[in-house]
Amino acid sequence: MRISKLLFPNNFKYVLYASLVMVILMFVDSLGLPVDKLGIIPLNQYRLTGILTAPFVHDSWSHLSGNLVGLFICSYLASRLPKFETASLSIMLLTGLFVWLFAGSGNHIGASGIVMGYYGFLIGLAFFQRNLLSVISLALLAAATYYANINFLGTLFDFSENISSESHLFGFLSGVFTAYFLRVKKQKNSKPQKYSNKE
Repeated sequence: MRISKLLFPNNFKYVLYASLVMVILMFVDSLGLPVDKLGIIPLNQYRLTGILTAPFVHDSWSHLSGNLVGLFICSYLASRLPKFETASLSIMLLTGLFVWLFAGSGNHIGASGIVMGYYGFLIGLAFFQRNLLSVISLALLAAATYYANINFLGTLFDFSENISSESHLFGFLSGVFTAYFLRVKKQKNSKPQKYSNKE
């Protein structure tokens, strides 16, 4: 295996593309265009598209930069694991859907739900899979967040005003659920097939 592929997983490029879209939308927002309309307003049928677009929208550069740090750490580790694309899509759709269905009033934007989804996914895989790669990924996550001074548990239970705590909680639960789903799917696919000796 080449060192470049070892240090830079091929799947991580999708995260970089998504981050670029977030930065572009911040520039668009600075021009006065209403990109906040891409957010999720719970139970508003005209904002269902926000399930796919809300993670790319942020209300300030500090909001974006804070989310990007956590996103790079969690997604980098998750991108080294199997089924990263499936997990990413599942986390985005489930988090957005749960926010649309159950969150409080307001316009929910930002990638923090996705960040917490990857966080839950890494924890879930380490718990459900219990293989070397998932445990090492979780250990690296703990080390990276410690040195980056990031408290994901604090974020998970942050119910401050103007914070989409529902996105954090639903993102985390979506990540754990996704990890469990992929673990169950793998177990089912790994069962030995029975062959008949009939001619």
